[in-house]
Amino acid sequence: VFFLKADVCQLGVDQRKVNMLAREYCDAARRKHKPVILSHHMLYGLKKGQEKMSKSDPDSAIFMEDTVEDVERKIMNAYCPTEAEEDPAAADDGGPSEEGDAGRESMQLVTDTLKNPILDYVQHIVMSPPDATFTCATASDPDGMTYSDYGEVRSDFLAGKITPDQLKRGL
Repeated sequence: VFFLKADVCQLGVDQRKVNMLAREYCDAARRKHKPVILSHHMLYGLKKGQEKMSKSDPDSAIFMEDTVEDVERKIMNAYCPTEAEEDPAAADDGGPSEEGDAGRESMQLVTDTLKNPILDYVQHIVMSPPDATFTCATASDPDGMTYSDYGEVRSDFLAGKITPDQLKRGL
């Protein structure tokens, strides 16, 4: 941040700690101007249990240089749960279990118990621009229904009106 002489630093929420350390350093070094930190959403990896995409696992993410065939294969093979799974790290009494990692923090800015990477892509990539729409086949409309609200897509998916295969093909 300081080497680049950046006034604004935009990184994923996984970099929040180092960004905050930079701001704290400004106090200790008596630097007048602290960098502004913008932390953004981390997309889930395409495989089950991945809090974020990984460069070291090519099938966990969509890359700019991926071919159309690679993108389609990765999306069609992606984890796409229809209901939240119970967290095995949480003990029945609500306390930490021996298996849980007390130091592990979520890479997400909002709580999402479903952790569905396909819905994540629909919400944060396809439907993030103003007036964006998403079209996919549904049980009632096999030719395709167009959604202008992400909440409706999620609701129809969770209600079984959109299958995982239909959601993936729409993406």
